[in-house]
Amino acid sequence: MISEPRRRSRRHLEEQDPDELDTRLIWAGLFFSLAIFAQFPGLDLLVSVNYWNAEQGFFHRDDVVVRALYDWTPLIGRGLILVLALFAMLAPLIARVLHKTGREEQACKAMGPWRHLATITVCCALLGNGLVIEGLCKGLMGRPRPVQVVQFGGTEAYHGPFTPGDNTVNHRSFVSSHAAAGFALMSLGLTCGPVWRRRWVLIGTIAGAVVGFGRMLQGGHFLSDIIFSFYAIWLSCELVAWADRKRLSRSTP
Repeated sequence: MISEPRRRSRRHLEEQDPDELDTRLIWAGLFFSLAIFAQFPGLDLLVSVNYWNAEQGFFHRDDVVVRALYDWTPLIGRGLILVLALFAMLAPLIARVLHKTGREEQACKAMGPWRHLATITVCCALLGNGLVIEGLCKGLMGRPRPVQVVQFGGTEAYHGPFTPGDNTVNHRSFVSSHAAAGFALMSLGLTCGPVWRRRWVLIGTIAGAVVGFGRMLQGGHFLSDIIFSFYAIWLSCELVAWADRKRLSRSTP
């Protein structure tokens, strides 16, 4: 006869890991998005036309909330990364000050999990928002923005999300760096437990989607620019998390 604790243990092993399930769903979403936009590259036009007319252009572009999202998102994102980078560098000094004031628990956290979190988040920003998005996607694709294409009163031919253009200086639609600043919040959960890791993925997804929708209303980006901005950030976070796990496993006796 199998005891109740052993029964629960076996059942636990057979259950689907929530993090693994989330990861599989996100991967499935990536492949589905790739297939949809490869098969229907004009889908972006069908979405963006709902926020444009011939008389006003993109008629929500100057709405108060839309403008605020556009103006403040880069400042908040860069400010957060700067604060975290400074904390990671100054953590030993901060820990000494906390130690001298008798706050031993906070001193240990400053040199341990807090510094670890700050370092991982900065690495994700440098890789995802910096190298992948600004360096590779925007620097190589040369995709005209909605306001630049003929269908919305511009002068450039429409490019599907996977069709590179020849003007990478002025055509930087793919992918959205504003949306990426919101999506990047998911990196704050990479060193947390499963519950908060999932919460930060949700927080980052919502923030990036809201900011990205604002950019669509302005004619600054297409729907696919927002979707693949999420995946650029998510994949970068996954890569940094994987490298961090490898580092920790090597340092553990």
